[in-house]
Amino acid sequence: MFDFMHSTSLFFDRRETELIKMAVEQVCATLEEAHHLTVSIDTKVRARLEEDYRREFTHLAKENCGAEEREKLTRDFYDSLKGTPVPRSMQSDEKMINVPSASGAYSDPSASSTSVNGNNHYVFLSFRGPDTRNGFVDHLYHRLNDVGLLFHPNFVFRDDKDLPFGEKIGESLISAIKHSKVSIPVISENYAASEWCLRELIEIMECKKTSGQIVLPVFYNVKPHEVRELQGAFGEAFKFGMHRFKEEDVKQKAPVALRELVDFRAFESEKTTNGREGELVNELVEIIMRKQQHDFQPHLPVNLVGIEDRVAEVMELVDLACPDTRIIGIWGMGGIGKTTLATIIYKKLFDNFQYRCSLKDIRETTKSKGIEHVQSLLISDISKGPKSTVRDPEIGINKIRLSCHKKKVLILLDDVDRRDHLDNLIGGSNFESGSRIIITCRDMALLDFEYKQYELKEMDYEESMLLFSRYAFEAEQPPTELEALSHDIVNTTGGLPLALTVIGSLLKRRDKSIWKEMLEKLRKMPHKEVQEKLKLSYNTLEDNEKQLFLDIACIFIGTYKRIATYLWEDVQLYPNSALARMIELSLIKIDDENRLRMHDQLRDLGKTIARPKETRPWHWSRPWDEEVIKVLRHKEENENIEALRLDERGSREFMEQKAS
Repeated sequence: MFDFMHSTSLFFDRRETELIKMAVEQVCATLEEAHHLTVSIDTKVRARLEEDYRREFTHLAKENCGAEEREKLTRDFYDSLKGTPVPRSMQSDEKMINVPSASGAYSDPSASSTSVNGNNHYVFLSFRGPDTRNGFVDHLYHRLNDVGLLFHPNFVFRDDKDLPFGEKIGESLISAIKHSKVSIPVISENYAASEWCLRELIEIMECKKTSGQIVLPVFYNVKPHEVRELQGAFGEAFKFGMHRFKEEDVKQKAPVALRELVDFRAFESEKTTNGREGELVNELVEIIMRKQQHDFQPHLPVNLVGIEDRVAEVMELVDLACPDTRIIGIWGMGGIGKTTLATIIYKKLFDNFQYRCSLKDIRETTKSKGIEHVQSLLISDISKGPKSTVRDPEIGINKIRLSCHKKKVLILLDDVDRRDHLDNLIGGSNFESGSRIIITCRDMALLDFEYKQYELKEMDYEESMLLFSRYAFEAEQPPTELEALSHDIVNTTGGLPLALTVIGSLLKRRDKSIWKEMLEKLRKMPHKEVQEKLKLSYNTLEDNEKQLFLDIACIFIGTYKRIATYLWEDVQLYPNSALARMIELSLIKIDDENRLRMHDQLRDLGKTIARPKETRPWHWSRPWDEEVIKVLRHKEENENIEALRLDERGSREFMEQKAS
């Protein structure tokens, strides 16, 4: 059996073909080692290398060479390739051995390596590719990604996914380690044969000392004493690699780093969980998720006022000393601070519970994504698994009951507005004694008699003035020249925190004449008309800013800022400056996931403006869902419509109407 290269006139017998393929494999292995690649070089690249080496061989061989001469020539050629750092055919085409990106495309080296430098990761995986890439590390990587991406966009760093081939690979790799919270060095038999792996370990140990990085070593099929003393197969691999290491720093520091690593709490694959790798992966994920949930707790406003007494009162109702399961309901009017208070309680209780879940803005989330979406979040948090898919509320509550069965849980259900939502989230669950569930709502009627209930009331005058001053002046009290005006304005707010923060932000660094105008406007509106007070901030917006405010209130709450910005830029609404202005006025917020958020009172204000009650739906600027159906069935053209929000039924009818 002979191979024939059409680009040459030389036949290759099976032995010569085998040796050339071995040469290709050797060079690819050298490349992977030299450039710290943890995925195999692409098969197309291997084929090109093979063809290139065949061509080079033809320049050396003659068709009339004898068998022995050809054999010796082939062996010499193979031996000469074993030390080749970069094949000649690749020197002008480095992109061919790029590592695929997450999308599967090959990326530009310089652009990709630069982008890595700015990323923060939560977990950094250090491992020897050939030993663990396709087994243990792959399982650990995907398991961590499943549970971590809900909280962090770049949860796990594994260099075959996040680090492309390029000249700045070392800089990018070190940056990735420094910007990680947790490092997991997987020490396998050939780990110490890799100069890059040892560089990673040295940097990890340095980050442990200087920044307190959490290090969770895994000794994979090697024994700790072999690592400490550089004995056995592990020690042989280190000695084999030493003569190839280029940096003296690595040769000197690596043994010290390895000895220090052994002193940490470590996981031995052959002993921990009795050698069951799946259970070891689960144990590592559990440890990291406990640390992660602590780091990614809900954030609180900066300028909190008068919160200590309210927290103490609710903590009396929580009463951790009581062994029973308790459900605490915090209720009050919109904008009063229920979510802030409940979040503080959740953070105080956090470390007392292994199973925890905080569900924000349930009312709006269920309207936009359905109760099934909220159920799936609860299931994944309590079970500490990937996001569960729920397609039916009945199936969802059954899954929740199974997930929570006999578990001591801490659950925060924020802004519940329907009784069936409570039934679909905690109804019939058999929690372990000592569990605590915190609910916030506007309607006291949603809370059962046996729940511990707490009504959150308005702030008193002193608290109101302090909160207002922090937003209007960034100080603890108003300046003398604005003291009287501040007193009168604060009195018009009725102690509502939302009104105090919005109006205070609006008046910040404004002329005294504007303050007087504001006071006159506030005095003409009764306190109970909170929405109308908030409309004062809306009225100060430019036309394009008002359009964005209404779009967010009616359509884009919970939407990624990036996605909405693309749409606004397309119609020239100048979203960047408009969003910045609305943030200044406390009309909107951008959360930690870069999603658009708006307080429920402000959201309701926007919806009222967009669809006045005194007009028909086909005269509204932003109808949605059921109202859209009425508009579609109405024959009269509506030039007032700026945007539509359609549910599945509305989308279908809209497309049918357009097609007709």
